[in-house]
Amino acid sequence: MVKLSENNAYKRGQELLDSGQYVEAIAQFDEFLREQPDAWRAISSKGFAFQLMGKYTEAVECFDKALAINPKSVEVLNNKGVTFSKRGLCQEAINCFEQAFAIDPTSLEALNGKAIALQHLYQYKEALDVLQQAYQIDNKHPQTLLSIAVTLQKLEQYERAIAYFKKVLAADKTNVKAWNGIGVTYQLMNDNESALKCFTKILSIDNTEIQAWISIGYVYQKTFKFKDALKCYNKAKNLVDGRYHHKLYDGLASCLTKLSEFDQALEIYKHIFQREQGKKKWDAQRSIKFVNKLKRKKAIGILPDVIPADLKDDTEGEE
Repeated sequence: MVKLSENNAYKRGQELLDSGQYVEAIAQFDEFLREQPDAWRAISSKGFAFQLMGKYTEAVECFDKALAINPKSVEVLNNKGVTFSKRGLCQEAINCFEQAFAIDPTSLEALNGKAIALQHLYQYKEALDVLQQAYQIDNKHPQTLLSIAVTLQKLEQYERAIAYFKKVLAADKTNVKAWNGIGVTYQLMNDNESALKCFTKILSIDNTEIQAWISIGYVYQKTFKFKDALKCYNKAKNLVDGRYHHKLYDGLASCLTKLSEFDQALEIYKHIFQREQGKKKWDAQRSIKFVNKLKRKKAIGILPDVIPADLKDDTEGEE
């Protein structure tokens, strides 16, 4: 059991973890564990820090050590499940969430985690069944409502998805995940104008919201406004202040590719490849091969235009 004092290393580690200083947090947890090596909560917190850094192997090792001390910890099992999901090991993740749910049949985190893993396996109907269980436990739980909406989105039940996102907004009009979800749904419905309004609404709530800038960038890319998209991605890049962000890097690299800035795009895709594991890693590898192919075509003068001819007049002269 962790013995908390007013100012011990475990407490400092938690504060550093909450502020996003993961390396420093791990150092504090290690200091604490030298005195209390069986403090499973500290070991789990260290694993969580590794997870947030994208160091999934190290994270799982920590969670396994914590579970060896306390095998009934629902929190650790859920965190281990999330880590497996992030690694793309979805069946292993589901096993963790099912173990957690067997210990605590009211664990919304376990049900939501299992549903997300099923989504990653494209088993959306099965995911919806799991989420309905969570909905029966608490029909106002924001994460459950958001997860149901996302699953309905994947099932192309767009109006129902928007209705569930709006259930979240009924309780909290400033919930940026709900606004973003509605915006993404409108994008899938090819209603870019409505999508843009939702993402802009997020910025009116918090203009430092990174995902909103990225989403607006995606809308601009979809409408072939690549220079406007690049401005949004660069704004997001300034906000992350050097921290790795997959969606940002992926969108930025894609945009640079469309602008024929192949060397910059390759640099970013290589960074993604180095940081990611599983499907995202292999997607980055495929993108590297594709961009290199375009680069060779440009060198010999056979690169096709990426902007349709009827949109060229709208994009010329943009800064």
